[in-house]
Amino acid sequence: MRFLLIIFMLVSSILVQAATPKREFTKPTGYERTAEMYKMYGINEFGRILMLGDSITYGAYWNELMKRSDIINRGIPGDTTFWMLDRLEYTTTGRIEKAFVLAGINDISKYQLPASIFARYTKIIDFLVVQGIKPHIQSVIYLGKLNPKYDVYNGRIAELNKLLKEYADKNGYAFIDLNPTLAPEGFLKDEYTYDGTHLTAQGYTLWRDILTPYMSDTPSDLLPVSPDAVPATEPAVTDTLTAPEKITPSAAEPAPAETPETVPENGKITVPSE
Repeated sequence: MRFLLIIFMLVSSILVQAATPKREFTKPTGYERTAEMYKMYGINEFGRILMLGDSITYGAYWNELMKRSDIINRGIPGDTTFWMLDRLEYTTTGRIEKAFVLAGINDISKYQLPASIFARYTKIIDFLVVQGIKPHIQSVIYLGKLNPKYDVYNGRIAELNKLLKEYADKNGYAFIDLNPTLAPEGFLKDEYTYDGTHLTAQGYTLWRDILTPYMSDTPSDLLPVSPDAVPATEPAVTDTLTAPEKITPSAAEPAPAETPETVPENGKITVPSE
C-alpha cells in the first residue's frame, strides 16, 4: 500500500509539472542585434543620464521627449534582469552620472518569483553604485485591462515594487513610483496604453513629467542656454570683443572703375557662335 502511494505521488507530481506553463529563456528576435549596436557605440562622452530598461524604455526618443541632449537610451525590447546584468559593463561607460532603471515585467511574464527578480535587480543597482552612477529605481508599471493577464501579473508587480521601495528607502536611493499617475486604480489606464503593457504618447508625456524633477539637477553643458536661463549664481557673460576700427575713405583702397559696356550703334549685341 505504501509503495502504491509513492507511485501515485510521483505520477501526480509529473502531471502537475507537465501542466505548469513554462517560458523558455530565449532572447527575442532582434535582441542580440540591438545589444551589439550598443556595445559597438562604446564610450559615450556626451551622455550624463542613462535610461536602462526593456521595450517600455526603448519606446521613446528620450532626448526629444525630455528636451535635452545628454540622455542615452539603452532599453531593449524583451529584456530581463538576467540579460541586463550581462550588458552592464558596456552600457555604463562614459560620463554617466544618473541611471533610471525600469525592469521586471518580462521576468514576471516568464514566471519568475518577485524575490528572485529583486535579487538580480539589486545586483544591477550595486553595479551602478560601484561605477559612481546614482541609481533611480522606477516602479514596475501595472498592466492594463487590455492585457488578459493583468490581474495575475499585477499582484506580482505589487510585491516586487514593495521590495524595491523598501530597498531604496533603506539605502537612500530614489524610488520613483509611476503607478499613482499611470495606474491610479491599480491597473494601467486604457488611454495610456494600446495593448495593456506598452505606453501611448499620452502615457510617455506623463512619464516625462514625473521624471523631469529628477533630471533637472543634472545640467547639460551641450545645450544652448538663453541669457534668461543663466543661474543667478553664475556671473553674467559679457562680450569682450572690441568693434573693429572704421576705415576712413582716404585709407580705403579706391574701388575699381567700372568699364562701360560697349553697345553697337545699331543697338544689337552679336553673340559669337559656338
